Amino acid sequence: MIAEDIKEQAGIELKPDSWYVGALEQALISVQERTGQTFDQGGVKQGDLFFFSYSVSFPERYEFWDTQPLAVALKFYRDGSLGCNLHYVNTDYRDSVAESLLNSGGGASVPKNTIHKYLYSGIGNLQKVPRTEDWGEISKFPTEQFIQRNGMRYPKTRAFNWKK
Repeated sequence: MIAEDIKEQAGIELKPDSWYVGALEQALISVQERTGQTFDQGGVKQGDLFFFSYSVSFPERYEFWDTQPLAVALKFYRDGSLGCNLHYVNTDYRDSVAESLLNSGGGASVPKNTIHKYLYSGIGNLQKVPRTEDWGEISKFPTEQFIQRNGMRYPKTRAFNWKK
């Protein structure tokens, strides 16, 4: 299982967030199933969890955004997709939200600030998380990379919904 393997690789030593991003990307690359789906959706269907890099098209419209979303696909459009980005949920609750979304096929109630439209033109390195993996444990890894308009990092705790 991906989450167990990453935890084992990390050991007890404190790792930077970028290490977890790389470890998750590498683990997901090894389990990808390529299908005949269109390139834009990358084989992702409604209710699937996917991890990807993202560049916003209109940064002036946002105070901050996540450059490494971990999102559940809710709806697809011609130019992008609507997703529930789990990184906007406090890590204390993230696993519960992830598991609710997995069990409901993407139909669970989620905080409004987790819902984002992602334009296909800004998506890179899209990796689908298999439904057989532990979405809850994967969601707890510190892979969120919040950035401000000015290019500086945005504090994670200010981005979270359901603060403790």
